Amino acid sequence: MIKRHWNKILAGTGVFALLAIALFTLLIVPYTVAANTAATNQKIIRYVRERFGIPDATQLTVAPFQDSEFSDFYKTVITVQEGTKKSAQPALITKDGRYLVFGDIFAASPTPQPNIAENSSATDKKIVDFVRTKFKVPPDVKLTVGPFRESQYGDFYEAVISGSEGDHKSSTPAFITKDGRYTVIGSIFNLNADPRSEVESTISLKDQPTVGPADAPVTIVEFADLECPTCAETQQFFEQQLVPKYGNKIRIVFKEYPLVAIHDWALQAAIANECAYQLNPASYFRYRSIIYESQGMINAANIRQLMLDFGQRVGLNKLKLSVCMDSRASLPRIEADLREGQKLGIMSTPTLFINGTPVIGFYPDRIYQLINKALASAK
Repeated sequence: MIKRHWNKILAGTGVFALLAIALFTLLIVPYTVAANTAATNQKIIRYVRERFGIPDATQLTVAPFQDSEFSDFYKTVITVQEGTKKSAQPALITKDGRYLVFGDIFAASPTPQPNIAENSSATDKKIVDFVRTKFKVPPDVKLTVGPFRESQYGDFYEAVISGSEGDHKSSTPAFITKDGRYTVIGSIFNLNADPRSEVESTISLKDQPTVGPADAPVTIVEFADLECPTCAETQQFFEQQLVPKYGNKIRIVFKEYPLVAIHDWALQAAIANECAYQLNPASYFRYRSIIYESQGMINAANIRQLMLDFGQRVGLNKLKLSVCMDSRASLPRIEADLREGQKLGIMSTPTLFINGTPVIGFYPDRIYQLINKALASAK
């Protein structure tokens, strides 16, 4: 429901599918960020390329920072050009140069508010009113704001906005400055973080569905949605081209990233998929493949029965799979994957990390390029 707002932002092809993510995390130096020097711009561009694996042939430019309507934020525009294709994306940067904001922001209070985490009721109402107005949320959809808690960003609290309409539920994070003045509905990024270290420290490789040996020189981590057609295409590419070509030189680690705001059976499929892994890890890859092959026949009404049928095809015990699915025993695994992806700013599927370098979308040439580069470096 709420997330449809940024799903629209992700429309586009080629490098422009990278734009909505890549522009989130620009490195802004912590001094006089209002002055765009050549050195500062080059530092931003180098960071964006490293963090999001954008090819050197793609031109990135940063417009001069300007004061925004929010006194603590500058605004800028990042332009991405690939050949004749050109796109621009606005962004907000805190004036201390520490954080970049992508999404919607509103001034919750004109003055600092003490103990905002303990006295959040007034801010909660403002958040609900803003979301309902901004995203045209109907009155019959109930909106609530969860408790404020510490976030990974030292100057912000985090809270979850939940929407419910009958059996349909959705959620999205909000970030509130600790002085209570601003609320962000969208994404915040620590502009001083090291991109590669952030990926390595965020993604867990322990007890994960995997194809290939743990000591392979190339590790590919895929965040995917089982209802996503492009993810199905990527799975076929893995099976028919990547694994046969590289064999034990690559390891593919699978992460569940169901986009529940736009896909009505993706979460149930992910639960079943992870149940398959818990019951018999060797069945996971084939089970996952069958789900993708069968996307056209799956819907919210028949998914439970089909997941059980698919389980029998790969040799899973139907009763055990049924119990696991109905109890949602595998849900904590999916929630852990979602937390990782959200921390990394993933907003579309598939998103791959090849030895830490992201590929957002399905681009075989780029995947081959990064694998071959990593293998050459490993010699």
